[in-house]
Amino acid sequence: MSSRASIVIPAYNEESRIRGLLATLADPSIRDAYDVYVVCNGCTDRTRQVAEEYAGVAVAEIESVGKYLALNEGDRLAGDVFPRLYCDADIRLSPSSITALVEALTTEEVKVAAPTVRYAVEKSTTMLKVYYRAVALPIIARWNSGLPIGRGLYGASRAARQRFDSFPALVADDLFFDSQFDATEKLILPDAVVEAWVPANLRQLINGEVRVAAGNQQYRVAGNDPEDAARHAMVGHDRPASTLGDRFAALWGWRHELRGGDVVPVLLYIVIRATARTILAIKRVRGREISWR
Repeated sequence: MSSRASIVIPAYNEESRIRGLLATLADPSIRDAYDVYVVCNGCTDRTRQVAEEYAGVAVAEIESVGKYLALNEGDRLAGDVFPRLYCDADIRLSPSSITALVEALTTEEVKVAAPTVRYAVEKSTTMLKVYYRAVALPIIARWNSGLPIGRGLYGASRAARQRFDSFPALVADDLFFDSQFDATEKLILPDAVVEAWVPANLRQLINGEVRVAAGNQQYRVAGNDPEDAARHAMVGHDRPASTLGDRFAALWGWRHELRGGDVVPVLLYIVIRATARTILAIKRVRGREISWR
C-alpha cells in the first residue's frame, strides 16, 4: 500500500521528549499510512537509539548541527511522497490530528496547513501560565492569525512544496516557510490540535524569545522581510504592521476588546517580547554570540 504522506522530524538531543510524538506515529491506526523520517543532526545523546525503538520509523543521522540541514535531508529521504509534514520532535498530538492535516493537504492546489496549538502549562510557573493565557487570547491570536509559525508543525501539499527548492541556512525555518505563501493558501485547522512544549520558567522563556528575535533578525539580514507574516495577519487594517512597534500599536487599537482580566496577561506578553528584543540588542552591541539551542 502506498503511503498517504511523508513526515519529517528534525531532532537535536531530544531523547527525553521525542517519545510522545513517535508513540502517536506508531499508533496502529496510522502506523502504516505514512513514511516517517527522524533526522538526527549533531546529537550527543540517545535520540537516535530512542527513535529506532519505534516500528515504521526511519532514522538518519547527519554530523552537523542545523535544523535546516535536517529538514533538507528529510526532504531528500522522503522523495516524491506528498503531502509532507514537518514536525518538531517535542510536540504531542493525536492520530486524528495527523489525519486531519494530511486530508487538508491532499489536494492539487497550493495549500499549507498547521494545527491549532495548545500549550502544556500544567507544570509551569504562575507567570508562564499568565503569559500563555495571553497567547491564547483572541486579540493576540489575531496578531498571529493565519500563520503556520511557532506551532511546532506545518505541512505542505505537493504543489505548495514546489514553491521553493530547499530550506536556506536560517534558524527561522517556519518564518521562511510562511513567507513563501499568501494568506489564501494557508490553513489553521481547528480539528488538528498540537500540544507544544513550553519553558519551565521565566528565564527559559525569555532566552527562547531572544533566540526567536535573533532568528527573525538573521532572516531580515539575509535579504528577506521578517514582518511579511505580520502584514498577512493585519489584513483589513489601515496600516500594515512593518515593525514591532506597529504591531503593538495594532494591539492598542484593539484594546476595547479586552476584558478586565486580560489586561495583565497582555501587558506581560508585551513586556516579555520587548525584553527579549532589548537583550538581543545588548548582546549584539557587546558582540556576544547567540546560542541557538
